Amino acid sequence: MMQKVTTKLSTVAAAVLLAVLATPELNAAENAELTSVAAETSSEATTAIAKRARTTTTVNNKLETTPLKGEAVSLQRQNIYTSQPSDANLEEELKAFQALDLKNTPNQTRAELQKQRERSSELPKSSATAQKSGLDHLYIHDAAVLLFDDDDGDGYYSQLRVDFDADAAYDDYYDVYAELFIRRIGDSQWTHYYTTDVFEIHYDYSSDEYSVTTRLNTGFPPDEYEVLIDLFEYGYSDIVDTLGPYDDYDLTNLPLEDKTYESSNVSSDTYVDNVKTEIFTDKDDDGFYREFAITFDIDTQSSSDRDVYVNLYQRRNGGDWYFETESDVFTVYGYSSEDAYEISGNWQSGYPAGYYDFRLEVIDANTGEVLDDVSPEFSPLLQVPLEDADSDTRESTSNPPSSTTSSGSGGGSTGLITIGLLGLLGAWRRRVKR
Repeated sequence: MMQKVTTKLSTVAAAVLLAVLATPELNAAENAELTSVAAETSSEATTAIAKRARTTTTVNNKLETTPLKGEAVSLQRQNIYTSQPSDANLEEELKAFQALDLKNTPNQTRAELQKQRERSSELPKSSATAQKSGLDHLYIHDAAVLLFDDDDGDGYYSQLRVDFDADAAYDDYYDVYAELFIRRIGDSQWTHYYTTDVFEIHYDYSSDEYSVTTRLNTGFPPDEYEVLIDLFEYGYSDIVDTLGPYDDYDLTNLPLEDKTYESSNVSSDTYVDNVKTEIFTDKDDDGFYREFAITFDIDTQSSSDRDVYVNLYQRRNGGDWYFETESDVFTVYGYSSEDAYEISGNWQSGYPAGYYDFRLEVIDANTGEVLDDVSPEFSPLLQVPLEDADSDTRESTSNPPSSTTSSGSGGGSTGLITIGLLGLLGAWRRRVKR
């Protein structure tokens, strides 16, 4: 069996679980081809908006998170930034977007996902190999959980990594994917928190182990939790195997809490609640834009108003963070939705075409205290297709983004898809490992 290891890791998971919808409107004067901002938005979108995600998830096959390789952003960057109050009501915009978003089904229970698959799936239930072999041709051999980030030293961790090894009974290659669920011990319902990309496995080799790393942002009070994994054969709707806490002790008794409970010497009652990202101006119609606007709503639980400013950072393709600009000082009024603020950018040179992440650091204007620091919590801040004005006159050759808000590896990855509307069947267990 794999050993469960508890350690500390300060690296932040680089992607988010929850998807957001976008609106199809674009500045008509630019007449640019519509493109998406966040990976889970519509393909005809230049706007993305979301509240803070409950979880942020990334996939990797190493303990350390490794930035993607690529052309570095030039330190000699030329840009134009402005910041000003916004008249946008992000709370109302988000409600309107979610009402139209057919994909917006976060935090579904396992039973709800199963019912969806049974009602809606047009996929065959199982493969010919599964039917011939009695549905035991694919199975999860083993799993392990590693826990990271206990900033306050109370024994509860805000980040976990689930490693699992899917195997086949026959000397052949298979495309599979998995759904991961979490629940507090004693609860009856499993809550879905991640669906992997499709990846390839071969026979009973251990080299195709898969890993999912998740940071808990909100909604997870300190307690003991457990994890369950459902395995699917790609292209078919039945579950081929399930590994849960009753099958593998490594998946239970996990002391977890979200990062809001990771108290330190400084605690903050002021935080980013909503974020919207818009992109404009694509002269060469290559899908990379040179202008953007990030609008955010900051709330405070304080009984008095609070003067703050925001530092904006960016990074390209998962590389290093670079400071971009500091907003003017503005006032936050409790939970008001009428104090949204906007930072707009127009990149001139030093920014090669790529998929950029943004980071917002909220600072108390009077004390200099860092009140909030967000990036992967908000999918509109991730994988924004941008380039500078110098690049916006020729075709870009940057690699396309994944089709989900997570980057994946582990196993033999055969593609990145959004899995939806599939079916249910219990699985026969096989536990022999060569």
